[in-house]
Amino acid sequence: MGGNAKEKRKLDLGQKGGLIILAVIICIFFTIETKGIFLSGQNIKNVLVSASLNGVIGMGMTFVLITGGIDLSVTGNIIMISLLIAKMMVAGMAWPLCLLTALVIGSVVGVINGISVGKFGMVAFIVTMAMNLITTGIGKLSTNGLTLYGFPKIHGIFSKSLYGVIPAPVIIMIVIAVIAYMVLNYTNYGRKLYAVGGNPKAAWMSGIHNARIIIVTYIISGFLCGLGAIMMTSKLMSASSTMISNTEMDAIAAAVLGGTSLSGGVGGVTGTVLGAITIAMITNGLSMIGVSPYAQEVAKGVIIFAVVALDAAQKMRKTKE
Repeated sequence: MGGNAKEKRKLDLGQKGGLIILAVIICIFFTIETKGIFLSGQNIKNVLVSASLNGVIGMGMTFVLITGGIDLSVTGNIIMISLLIAKMMVAGMAWPLCLLTALVIGSVVGVINGISVGKFGMVAFIVTMAMNLITTGIGKLSTNGLTLYGFPKIHGIFSKSLYGVIPAPVIIMIVIAVIAYMVLNYTNYGRKLYAVGGNPKAAWMSGIHNARIIIVTYIISGFLCGLGAIMMTSKLMSASSTMISNTEMDAIAAAVLGGTSLSGGVGGVTGTVLGAITIAMITNGLSMIGVSPYAQEVAKGVIIFAVVALDAAQKMRKTKE
């Protein structure tokens, strides 16, 4: 067990080192191309804010991926929650109750996903893809596809900056990252999580309740979707069924780019945050040098393909060893 932990830390450090080098190269390239504007204080703030949602959702995805699962319900969950709490706020319901509702709804979706996958052994890919359709549909039905406005001004607090310096979304991402890091590295649950993802049968034989561990990971992912919905509606001060798309792909890319394995048992939130920031840097830099949004989609697709290919290559190499 100790040897596996050391091997995991060594791999994690190597992955983060490579990611930091990649981020530095990207930073140098876009700084030259934009004549220094890319490194301006305002643009750095823009990059970090852009990375925040992806980072928060990516951390939830990291927990799920460590178990060897996947959560494709992220986009639909965020859309449904955003539209439902938007209706509540427009109707004049108490703001704290709206926030609590967002977190509860997200967690309930996580419970359904978790029980389906962990307890009943249903395929995570299919279950969460179906849940994505269900939640998106519920959101659209609840508002007839309309965009909702008229939120209380206080809701915009999650998109403001602390003392005009540190954006609230960045603070939220940092707080979630610290909590998630502590859970993964210093709790009994975290140790069991890696054990379940690394070797489910061995974990079960050692007395670990695999289903319970898996269910909790999907609840964490769903809870963070609720938080993501709060962040999105605060930033836009509106909600619609088209407010986001393919968020789960961005979250998976951030997690895998940061060293989380799609086959389970390996990963961490620090790498996920770095991955989210790296992806945000690329998107921001391409926009600044005038690259078409369609070309940016291609670039993002290439990144996802590349990180999945890298993960597969590492898996094959470990199998041969």
